[in-house]
Amino acid sequence: MLVSLLLAVSTAAPECNHIPIDRMIDQYAALIKNQESASIAHLFGESGIVDNPGAAPIRGKAAIGAFLSSFKGAVVKSESMTIADVGRVGEDWRVTGRFHQTGTTPQGKDYDASGSFDSTWTCTADGWRLKRMATGK
Repeated sequence: MLVSLLLAVSTAAPECNHIPIDRMIDQYAALIKNQESASIAHLFGESGIVDNPGAAPIRGKAAIGAFLSSFKGAVVKSESMTIADVGRVGEDWRVTGRFHQTGTTPQGKDYDASGSFDSTWTCTADGWRLKRMATGK
């Protein structure tokens, strides 16, 4: 009985202010699909980092907001994120998985992008905040 209780507790998704981390991944994907740059930047806060392959890291809420706003005119038709692993790293949580996005660029070209994501989340008094989001092939 104790073993099954401990197993049930250890497999539950981590929560911050009663919000499970998997719900935040779903919310992040929805914000990307709806191109809500300010809301996404808010999730990162002042010290967050976006890491894209082949580019310098983008640091801080203002820089992340400006980067995301540069995609104005693009249409995200679909965005999905599937969690592969969630693990504790010190005071934070590392969430890894796969993403898939389809859409149309501001120039009218259709695209289909997919790959991996590696994110670090921290629980604050205001809820989950992204410390880092990295994508790869």
